[in-house]
Amino acid sequence: MKIETTPSIEGIESFCKENFTDICPFINYNFFNLLEKTNCTTEQKGWKPEHIIVKQKGKILAFIPNFRKFNSYGEFVFDQIFENAFYQLGYDYFPKFLSAIPFTPVTRNNFFYSDSNIDENKLYDELKSFFLKKKVSSFHLNFIGENKSKTIENHFLKRTGLQYHWKNKNYKSFEDFLSKLKSRKRKNIIKERQSIIENNISFRIKTGTDIKLNDLENLYSCYAKTINKKWSKEYLTKEFFLSLGDFKLLNDTILICAYENESFIGCSVHFKKEKNLYGRYWGALYEIPNLHFELCYYQAIDYAIENNLELVEAGAQGEHKIARGYLPVKTFSNHWFNSDLLVKPIQNFLKSEEEKIKETIELLNDKYNPFNDK
Repeated sequence: MKIETTPSIEGIESFCKENFTDICPFINYNFFNLLEKTNCTTEQKGWKPEHIIVKQKGKILAFIPNFRKFNSYGEFVFDQIFENAFYQLGYDYFPKFLSAIPFTPVTRNNFFYSDSNIDENKLYDELKSFFLKKKVSSFHLNFIGENKSKTIENHFLKRTGLQYHWKNKNYKSFEDFLSKLKSRKRKNIIKERQSIIENNISFRIKTGTDIKLNDLENLYSCYAKTINKKWSKEYLTKEFFLSLGDFKLLNDTILICAYENESFIGCSVHFKKEKNLYGRYWGALYEIPNLHFELCYYQAIDYAIENNLELVEAGAQGEHKIARGYLPVKTFSNHWFNSDLLVKPIQNFLKSEEEKIKETIELLNDKYNPFNDK
């Protein structure tokens, strides 16, 4: 078994197009290639592609999407506590290795993709030896499915996180969903939606070839507005949005556009895979009360019910989502550290953190559950 890296996913296009697939739409050759081609994943942004290839007798056995990271931006698994621990010992934390979907906190089932049966224990041992040769501080696997995370925790420490997801309980309509909420929560959603109607705001849902270049330009404008408002970093370039169609990524794209008296005012973009809907970005050209909730949550729920989808993931963080039917769920990541001194303290911290997250979920479900069938 031989391990090496490639600076571009293009170098293994045919293998990836056959094997690089998962439960979520972002584990996709075209998506990763688009990020490279439009200068979203670059060394200057702290995301240098250094994808891992596993070979045997010259044949590719497996592919691991991987980046040499020079910062922790755009990851959504916050590791500053690990960074500080390294600095306190006089060690450098960057560069590190990260296997993740760039700028996207969406769970995937796996982290290596193969067309062959592989001795996984041998693979993990070989990977750790490879990381030592590469002299990286650590290796991180963000947003891994629970089953995979548990099976590899003897090799890579398991960490638990928290998100909020909406689940379809066979609702017949949005009104049916509302009827299952507690009275106060139901009235608040009705009030928020009514304010949108009173402002003469309407919505159009566009998918696939219905999404034109002008729509993508509007989407980028909204994304940039939101980034500037949050004083955040613009990870995705304008070229990324405008090229979604060129890279054949519009078939899974759901664009929800808002209009005030027929004039475009904002939008949200979602991606669909099988029975799941993943909310990603939103924005408005100017401030309108409750438009965020409508574009990001209620329209997504409406679409999911109408299309018999089972799950809506609306991104990271946000306890305000609970009142709108998005309940807390655990997320998982796994980690390896190039320091014998830090492994045990980090392991203890992760166990304590996991217990606190478990308590938090229990508290949120007990005191803040919006449903009346608790």
